[in-house]
Amino acid sequence: MRQVVAELRKVVWPTQQQLITYFFVVLVFVIAMMALVTVLDLAFGKLVFQIFAGGSSTQ
Repeated sequence: MRQVVAELRKVVWPTQQQLITYFFVVLVFVIAMMALVTVLDLAFGKLVFQIFAGGSSTQ
């Protein structure tokens, strides 16, 4: 137990400014990844629809 407490005392906690910066960096990254996945999903969905619908989407 003493070793655990000793290790926890070595932890360097981020400052409030660092925490805010990290939060926004992660938020921007997650939004960018969501946009990328959305674009890829729409593109692959249209491609699969074109393949299985025979290329004719007018009804």
